[in-house]
Amino acid sequence: MRIVEGNKEMQIQFMRNTLKRLVWQGSWLLALALTLTACAAPPAPVAATPGPMTEAARCTAAGNTWDTDNHRIPQGYCAKGSAAPCQAAGGQWQRVCMMGTLACVQPYADANKVCRTGTDCEGRRCLQAADARGRTEPQTGRCIANNNPCYFGINLVNGQPVPTAVAD
Repeated sequence: MRIVEGNKEMQIQFMRNTLKRLVWQGSWLLALALTLTACAAPPAPVAATPGPMTEAARCTAAGNTWDTDNHRIPQGYCAKGSAAPCQAAGGQWQRVCMMGTLACVQPYADANKVCRTGTDCEGRRCLQAADARGRTEPQTGRCIANNNPCYFGINLVNGQPVPTAVAD
């Protein structure tokens, strides 16, 4: 049996002629089967099964930002959060630290307030003044301005400078 491709009317005419030949030849059972098959509803389309989610898709589905614009991490990475909610909360969505990763940097209400120790500040860091570097006598400093994780400076504890590690 040859297959006819083309418009629907040509296919219907082909089926009729085939049925007539089969009935004429006495193959009525085959003719009946073809008739029933032709009248059946077309098969339902098969829904595409979704593949496993990529890391980028999981990241954005969780409300985070997939960043591929960082030249230090060209394969991309998932930055916690995103620009719109950060800005709505009064922060700035920006690159931080030496790796240049994205983060929501929010200012502290007591930024640059005079302090003697970290507990005097909302951000828990009291920074030594730049002009006081090298001095060891009790001194005052300024509260850290924002939550940037790589904010550099020498911490004061009870007015004394202490060794400070940088998060980067």
